[in-house]
Amino acid sequence: MATNTGEYRLSCELRGHEDDVRGICVCDDLGIASSSRDRTVRFWTPDPQKKHRFLLSKTLAGHSSFVGPLAWIPASDRFAEGALVSGGMDTLVLLWDLSRGEVAETMKGHQQQVTGIAIDDNGDIISSSIDCSIRQWRKGQTVEFWEAHKVAVQAVVKLSTGELVTGSSDSTVKLWRGKTCLHTFQGHTDTVRGLAIMPDLGILSASHDW
Repeated sequence: MATNTGEYRLSCELRGHEDDVRGICVCDDLGIASSSRDRTVRFWTPDPQKKHRFLLSKTLAGHSSFVGPLAWIPASDRFAEGALVSGGMDTLVLLWDLSRGEVAETMKGHQQQVTGIAIDDNGDIISSSIDCSIRQWRKGQTVEFWEAHKVAVQAVVKLSTGELVTGSSDSTVKLWRGKTCLHTFQGHTDTVRGLAIMPDLGILSASHDW
């Protein structure tokens, strides 16, 4: 954060994981979720006594290997305190009920590590995997899946228009409407590892090509 002099400094540290952190997710104004190689997801809530400080609220243990991508589902009639979706190297996609701190749905279908998670406008869960596929889940079951790239899919994001964007180890970024590829973006020379949306501007992509 910026100080009065315009300088920047670390405002807080969240300590609790027992191995390196692999993912992070802002959960509206309720807190922050983090995932780790220690096989857990941790939920941190603002400290009511101290500004810019967060306290460990819940530790969610259910994956059998390191946990990577996370997605937030806002509070609803089903999930009074909201929900989290996590993907792991164990090939699972897990839906967590935060109020209970328990797994509400276990999604099995991917053959290799889950690398990306997104939530579509209907509340379906979208996941990408090193197995080259994208899967769409509803009530814990696969309702659609397709081979999105010929090699590992490393990331997936959803646009406000409903389309999906994927990044892959084939160095390309693809735009999808349903299972139809609308466009393939080329330019990177190595694995596309991360994607982010810039509203009214486009998509940012990060690659191993420096």
